[in-house]
Amino acid sequence: MSERRTGRRLILADGTTIENGEAGYAEGFLWCYFSGMTLAEATGLFLDTAKTARIRFEYGEMADEYEGFTTVRIMRTDADGEVSICLEKGADAQ
Repeated sequence: MSERRTGRRLILADGTTIENGEAGYAEGFLWCYFSGMTLAEATGLFLDTAKTARIRFEYGEMADEYEGFTTVRIMRTDADGEVSICLEKGADAQ
């Protein structure tokens, strides 16, 4: 019997999984949102271009995959501790 997928998660190229994460693409930018880690921890992950070269967003039974988003444009944390990261494609992926 296959395991049923539920919830939302981001999976980075090296297999790092961020539970309760979301990603969305708009106007050339990939936005990632999640909580449960500090901005410093998130910085360590998302400034590593080998990790962000491929980002998979799984939500329920569906998934979207984004490749080449290796340049960080914005990193911030809101008052509730949610981390928001804006990425764009690196020069080598244009």
